[in-house]
This record gives sequence, C-alpha cells and structure tokens, in this order.
Amino acid sequence: MEKIEFLSTLYPGLKFKDAEYIEKTNTCVANFLFNPESFKPSEENRKVILEKLTEIIGNFVNIDLNFISCPLDKRAIANHTYTTIVNTFPAISKNFNYDDISVEINQMSVNLKLKLSPSVYEYAVGLNRQSLVAEKLKESFLADFNVSFEKKDDIVTTETSYIEKNIELMSSIKEAEEKTIYALSEITNIIGNNDYSVAIDFTKVNSVVENVVICGEVTNISKRTYTRKSSKAESKEIERTYYSFTLKLNNKFLYCSIFPRQADEVKGDLIEAGMNVCCFGSFREFNNKLNFTANSIARCKFTSEEIKSGFKHVNEEYHTVFPQKYVDYEQGGLFDEEKSFPGNFVVFDLETTGLEPTKDEIIEIGACKVVNGRIDETFSTFVKPTHHIPKEITTLTGITDDMVKDAPTINYVLPDFYKFCYNSTMVAHNTQFDIGFIYAAAKKLSYNFSNPLMDTLEMSHTKLPGLKNYKLGTIVDKLNIVLDNAHRAINDATATAKVFIKLM
Repeated sequence: MEKIEFLSTLYPGLKFKDAEYIEKTNTCVANFLFNPESFKPSEENRKVILEKLTEIIGNFVNIDLNFISCPLDKRAIANHTYTTIVNTFPAISKNFNYDDISVEINQMSVNLKLKLSPSVYEYAVGLNRQSLVAEKLKESFLADFNVSFEKKDDIVTTETSYIEKNIELMSSIKEAEEKTIYALSEITNIIGNNDYSVAIDFTKVNSVVENVVICGEVTNISKRTYTRKSSKAESKEIERTYYSFTLKLNNKFLYCSIFPRQADEVKGDLIEAGMNVCCFGSFREFNNKLNFTANSIARCKFTSEEIKSGFKHVNEEYHTVFPQKYVDYEQGGLFDEEKSFPGNFVVFDLETTGLEPTKDEIIEIGACKVVNGRIDETFSTFVKPTHHIPKEITTLTGITDDMVKDAPTINYVLPDFYKFCYNSTMVAHNTQFDIGFIYAAAKKLSYNFSNPLMDTLEMSHTKLPGLKNYKLGTIVDKLNIVLDNAHRAINDATATAKVFIKLM
C-alpha cells in the first residue's frame, strides 16, 4: 500500500485514495482523487500511472484506474470551517468570527490559519485541537488539512458582524444522512452536451424532480416516430423521431425517452443495449408512474460513492434582507375575472456575472411570493461578487461595481432567501439557468433547496402556441403586462410572477 501511495507524488493535484480487488474479474481497481485545477486524467497520464502500478503490483492481475474529481474551493472551505468550529468545537468558538479564517490551497492539501482570542488560544494549543479540527474537515473535503492557530488581539468590539448576527449560520446542522451518488468519468457525448461530474441515484427518486443527472445501463432501445404540427401557417404535420429506452441501476429499471433536435435524430442510433450512459433531464409522471425525459445523453463510466450530507435548518428570522409587502393597484384588475389557486410560489430572477454557475456569481436576486393567486411579498437585493462585473454584463443589466460594492455577499443573502422560499414551489422563466446558480451557492453553504420547480417558459409553450419566440418580453407583450427596466432582477421577477398567475 505504501508503494501505491507513492503514486500521489507523480503529479501535483493527484492523491491516492484506496484500492480494491475484484476476485470475479481478477482486477485491482486503484482509486485516485484529483484536483481538476491542476491535474487531468488524460490518456497519457493514465498510461504512465498504469505502467508504475504494473511495476509495483505485477502483471498477474488486471489493473483498472478510477479517478474521482475533488475540486477545492476557498469559500466553501471557509464557510464549512466556520460552521464546524461553531457546532463541533464550541469550547474554542468564543469570539471566533468568519474573518478569523485564512485558507490556502496547494494541490490536494489545504493550509488553514485560525485566529483565536488569547485565552482560547492557550487552551486550544495545549490540547492539540489543531489535529482534531483537521481530521474533522478532512471527512468533508477528502483532502489533507494542515491547521494552525494564531493569537489575535483581545479587543472587545461593540459591533457584531452580519455573520455573527446570523443565527442560521451559527445554528446546528441537521444530522448527516448517508446518500449514494455516482461519479462520472470518460464522458462521450451522443446527443447534446454533457459536462457533468456526478449523477443521483434514480432508484431513490419517488416524485417529480426537474433538471437532474442520472446514470445506468441501457437494457433496451427503440426508435419511434411521432407527428407534430409545423410552425408554418399551413400547420402541416411533420414526422419526427424519438428514442425510448430503459435504464437499469441496482437491479431496478426506469423508462426513459429523448426527443432530439432534427439535426441530432440520427445520433440516437448510437445508443445501444448494454451501454453505460448518463442523462440530463427531468422526471415526469405518466399513468401514475414516474418516467424520465432526457434532454441529453452520453456514454460514460460511473462509480458509486457514499457521502454524508448535512443541511442547515430554515432561518428562524430574517437577518440581512427583509421582504417587503407588495402593493400594486394593477393587481386587482390583472385578470378578466378574479383568479385564485392554492399553494405558495416564489417567482424569482437572478442577474449574474456570466452563464456558468460553477464559475460566475450572482449579483442580484429579485423574487415575488405568490399566495392564493396574488403577489404577497417581494425579496430584492444586490449581491457583492468576489470579482469585477464584466463590461458586457453592465451593458445588459445596468449594474456596476459601484452599485454592489456595499451590498452583502452571497453567504449573508442566501440564508434569508432560503427562508423566503421555504415550503414554496420555486418558479422562473427558464428555471434551469437560475436554479443552477442557486444550487451552486447552496452547496457551498450547506443549504438544501429541494423545492418543487415550475417554469413559465414551458407553461408559455403549452398555453401560448405560435409566438415568434418565447422570451419574457414577447410573452408580457402578448399578455398586456408592463415590464419596465428589463434585465433587473426584481422587475423581471415581478413581470414573470404576473405571467405565471395568468397562465395558471
């Protein structure tokens, strides 16, 4: 084992995790963690590692390599460190603030410096709490942690930071639950673009879920056709191709289908029985049974991983962003006849620094809470990003660096937005885009946005057929809804809420 661990020194950003022997196939599977920022499991790198392993183990067994992506993010580590100190080590959390955390990442290792008050510092160092903190953090990030304590000036401050006031960040995290996820590798696109690293266990899904990645083995595949009306004025019927297939995972089966674009229809012929694939799409209910409609599909390898995830409780009160009662005299005459429907819905819109949830950041959140078919409250705030806002985003939204410089950062805003959305269905126009940014931020801060989702874009396609396009501006014009100052979150959210109410 020590010789295999030597492989971790071959490349920066690579770390040997463990190895297992599969007697049935006489195969030794070596598992490696890697930081995608500094190491890529390319064919050349795989070849070198395989040669080294063969020298160490010998050629009397088959050798397989499994690489598990383990990205390290400073903000995620800092936030998790803060909650870990407060919840797990209360004896050293006295006067401990978020700003007392310093994070440095070096390939697959993390150096943490924590500033403690003088009295706490003597206690913590005397009992070697550094190693306990390091071991606890290692459980969550699968990286080596080097923790050191520093003594800070014992200055009594009268002001309390946002984070210290935020009871939610200081409350205990719910007991961790074990979940199975599937790490994806060697992805080869068939239909659509599949850029995913993990998939959920579809055998545990028992309700409608939007925009998720699943994986499994194709057990059968059939090519079928359906007719649809042409968008041309003569409404001519045209024949299109779709594919239905069954996925198998842990001896359970799921019926799936994919409706490719016309240009991609022939690519479906590449899907074969026995192939391992991953799909992005949504669960639907049909004849009281769940099935899956895929937007994209790719060949892949997948391996199961057991993880523990703990999520924070809902806020007991708002701390940074306070909702406002909605007053709009237009609302009383919004419909030809009074309309009401049960349930709580939060219609939201984001402005961001770009299009990639894992790279770009939220700079504004606007949302309307719809109760019994009427807009009841609004939630609106700028969010300060960690980088400058690109010029093209300022041109599009009108939001400048100066406008957000004094705004709270996402770790202060998200707890309040979480409370605002609690026990509500979340609605957006093209939900997939906006919810991706919420999920990315929530993952780093241990919030579980598991709300049901609805999309006014999909609703508009169904209830307003024949529009030239389904942009929000086109739809509000069709429905005679006023949209002033588009591409500002609260204005777009309010207009979308009115669209949602009319289409319900």
